[in-house]
Amino acid sequence: MLRSYFLVAWRNLLRNKVFSVINITGLTTGMAAVSLIYLYVYTEHSFDSFHSNSERIYRLPISYEQNGVAYRAGAGNHPALAPALKANFPEIETIARLSSSTISVPATTVSYEPAGGSAINFDETKLFYGDPEVLDIFDFPLVEGDKTNCLKEPFSLVMTRKTATKYFGAASGVGKTVRLNGVAYTVTGVLKDLPPNTHVNFDLLASYPVRNFGAEFWAWPEFLTYVRLAPGVDPRTLEKKFNAFLKPYFARQKSEYGYGTVIDLQPITEIHLKSNLEDEMVGNGSERTVYFVGLLGIFILAIAWINYINLSTAKSIDRAKEVGMRKVSGATRGQLILQFLLDAVLINIVAALLAIALVMMLLPAFEQLTGSPTGSILIATNELLNPSFWILPVAVLLTGVMVVGLYPSLLLSSFRPVSVLKGKFTKSATGIILRRGLVGFQYALSIVLIAGTLTISRQIDFMQQQDLGYHSEKMLIVKGPSNVDSTLAGRFMHFKDLQSKLPAVVKMARSTNVPGRTLPYVNAVRLFGHGMLDRVSAYTQTVDDQFFSTYEIPLLAGRNFTEDDRFSFPNLPNASSLIPPLDRTFRPEKNKIIINELLAKNLGFENPEDAIHQRVRFSLWDEFTGEIIGVVKNYHQTSLKESYDPILFFFGSYEQWPSISLRISSNNLPATLDKIKSNYATAFPGNPFDYFFLDDYFNQQYAPEHQFQQVFSVLTTLAIIISCLGLVGLGIFSVSQRIKEIGIRKVLGASLYSILSLFTRDSMKLVGIAYGLALPLVWLGVRWWLETFAFHIDMEWIIFLAPPVLLLLISLAVITAITLKTALANPVGSLRSE
Repeated sequence: MLRSYFLVAWRNLLRNKVFSVINITGLTTGMAAVSLIYLYVYTEHSFDSFHSNSERIYRLPISYEQNGVAYRAGAGNHPALAPALKANFPEIETIARLSSSTISVPATTVSYEPAGGSAINFDETKLFYGDPEVLDIFDFPLVEGDKTNCLKEPFSLVMTRKTATKYFGAASGVGKTVRLNGVAYTVTGVLKDLPPNTHVNFDLLASYPVRNFGAEFWAWPEFLTYVRLAPGVDPRTLEKKFNAFLKPYFARQKSEYGYGTVIDLQPITEIHLKSNLEDEMVGNGSERTVYFVGLLGIFILAIAWINYINLSTAKSIDRAKEVGMRKVSGATRGQLILQFLLDAVLINIVAALLAIALVMMLLPAFEQLTGSPTGSILIATNELLNPSFWILPVAVLLTGVMVVGLYPSLLLSSFRPVSVLKGKFTKSATGIILRRGLVGFQYALSIVLIAGTLTISRQIDFMQQQDLGYHSEKMLIVKGPSNVDSTLAGRFMHFKDLQSKLPAVVKMARSTNVPGRTLPYVNAVRLFGHGMLDRVSAYTQTVDDQFFSTYEIPLLAGRNFTEDDRFSFPNLPNASSLIPPLDRTFRPEKNKIIINELLAKNLGFENPEDAIHQRVRFSLWDEFTGEIIGVVKNYHQTSLKESYDPILFFFGSYEQWPSISLRISSNNLPATLDKIKSNYATAFPGNPFDYFFLDDYFNQQYAPEHQFQQVFSVLTTLAIIISCLGLVGLGIFSVSQRIKEIGIRKVLGASLYSILSLFTRDSMKLVGIAYGLALPLVWLGVRWWLETFAFHIDMEWIIFLAPPVLLLLISLAVITAITLKTALANPVGSLRSE
């Protein structure tokens, strides 16, 4: 019997080719889109779950609070934290620290000199220092070396296989010596390349230069600290014990500076999507984006299912006689329901098979669109072989068959055979209302999606076109030399002289950081004579005397730095020996600083002029003082997603300038770059010439928004296309049912416009109703999303009016195209039709 049912379903599929193609195309497109979205959502939630005992691994971020309110949170922690906790808490199975080499410089020059060959030099931005226990906590297998001992000795180095190949080719790297900024390290291990679904992102991992590094250093919270708890330990209880234990260590901060320090236990599996702290190892994903994309997938699948329901119920009149004959022949209602459910099963199976092929073809393009290595993660983790991976897709497919097949089946099986066979069957008013309601629902979803696409696009354009408060066009950023020695000052001056001879170089400045990078954070900035309750927070930037003029940042009050204003620091403590020691005389009484207008306002000055010659105290690893000699206008150090930063500027020394900014006027950039590169090689031999343009670098901060915009736009377009497919099907059916009416109207003198309006009038009404339903959702959604940006567009009228107008034009175009052929045909043919 089932074979007979499937044969009937197959014949029905072939008999109604137009409607079958529309249904299968819509379902295939919807299933393929939802499948890709499912793969994306699944892999985004898989980060760091592959580690053994991942449910017991936590990161220990730090946050500061005052009166119970947290005001800053960072992913790192103090270097002394891990040794202290390890020695006092048996609940800890193992603990380890990671710290980036970019704490002090944007990149580290790694060099290797093969025997009898020339030196191989690369700038590495993914170099981290770590404890030996790092390789115990994380499941990163070695292909060479001993995992237990490879980081036990100081000046040991482990690198990934890809990085090892870059330096050593096919030869083994273990035992070879490389230099990190001139310091010799021995390669003791080679790791298998790290999987793509981990937030841990290094190419080289070096041991600390001394054993028990930083064990007494309760400052410099830049060390990512990871812990694996013993089985059965409650993390929330242990978190409270940690903070109680640490109170004496932070007592001075609490009593003198007025703020407390809080340590959290952050599950490692939640870092990728739920963590957006300062000093993250990499830019994490966005849980909000993942959920948004998942919601779009649900919308698209719902639209495809609605199309099937609408077309199936609309075509029910064509199968009414079939139902009547089957009932007269003794078919039960259950058998009829099964028959029509098998119709839905067959179409869904065909659509599912086509969708699988489409997913395999589109997966590379989808990875590029989302920026997520979905396919690589699935292959690396063998998730396709995991039965739990298939539970949700199979459940959705079965649910879809039931949803799209059950209502049409119940409707068709309810026809009375006597009425149908006598030709007295009439269209149900309930069915018409249902179809219009479903179409209206599609319209409402489409309006919301179009409005969302328009909002995202306009916000991104707004952020990229805003005045950033400084000159960014043709600003070339060159990485400063990594080799720091006593000749550095002379080499910098030589490079400056060489650049001054190039007409294309308008200005040159040096600084620790450039716009687009998060600046170091400083606590407890306060005026002399003020207590800790009056302190404010700020960010620090080390610059030279040409920085503000090169970037054209206006000075609002006071003066610029001069050569006599170099800031004086004492030598850093031993625990910070990863940073080259600063060789100069400590003279705090002569320290001069410049602040921006936001920091001046936060310090209580109504006018910038009032801040000049005032002295402030502030804390880094110790407390320092400085006299304010200037106030500059606010500028955007980071993206417009954030508000202005309060910034405190020092005039630094030569070893504190890892970034060189060159403002260029020439249109012949290749030739100018060649000359600058030649001058760099002359002044800084042995250092790689690494550069980028500031405007491109700054706009990289908007890469997540760009990707979200692209994904949202593509999925919105798919949703509209699927909706149009359903509109085409309903239009064809509606016209076919009213051919004779059209002929009669034409004979009676009806115009083309009046005939077209018969079919477009309903669509206009539905768009109007859908707009009324969608408008509150659009208003709430747009407002909520824009409020996540510190600087954003207004709630513009075009966002609310353009979507319904565009949708109306699309629907009218589709309906007109379908109706026009019949409206222009000879009425004689239509009047003869039965």
